Amino acid sequence: MPLKLMTSSNASTVQKESVRESTTKTILQAAKVIFSFSSYVDGKLMARSSGFLIDWDEGSKEGTVLTSARIICSKYTALTQWSGTDEYVPDAEIIAHLLDEDETTVPAILFRYDKHINIAVLKVNLDLCAKIPRFSSDINYGQEILVLGRDERLNMTIAHGCVNFMGPTTYERHHYLFTGCEPSIGGMVIDFDGHVLGMANFPGTAYIPSSIVLKCLDMWKKFQ
Repeated sequence: MPLKLMTSSNASTVQKESVRESTTKTILQAAKVIFSFSSYVDGKLMARSSGFLIDWDEGSKEGTVLTSARIICSKYTALTQWSGTDEYVPDAEIIAHLLDEDETTVPAILFRYDKHINIAVLKVNLDLCAKIPRFSSDINYGQEILVLGRDERLNMTIAHGCVNFMGPTTYERHHYLFTGCEPSIGGMVIDFDGHVLGMANFPGTAYIPSSIVLKCLDMWKKFQ
């Protein structure tokens, strides 16, 4: 029986199909813990943001969500962010939009936030049938990444990019890395294995690397 040789072209096609299948599974798994949030003041919509679960207590059914502090920001421009004069409303009503067939909404409680780093932690009561993703600080420049979030209709948004470093412009933070693609605010930045590399943020294609996020979470836990 003659041997069947795989050409470089065929090998490339097989490899791409394998990567596509693996990446699809990664995205579908991550999608289960990514939610949409909206905030209101006096009944009027103030802001929207994606957010994702980073912890869940089976006993109390309480989930811990990481999102952008912009969910409680009532006034924001590039200039005010740099000057520190953004206006925040910590007592704003925050709603979590769940992913069930009834489009259930539940209250989300602001637990912690940091205006400079621009992250917020929310508490939400919900049932969970998903694996909480793990953080990874192993980030390499040029590494391919996915940025996942939710739009205002709760549809999944998926962007593909690479880790970039760019010197901050006049109004950007020095702790940002960049995705090379337009992110969903508060969305999850992951590698192809589903490890969380950071959280998507403004301005532009910026995101906060997991090393900064983990340091904030650790300091909040130790020092409140």
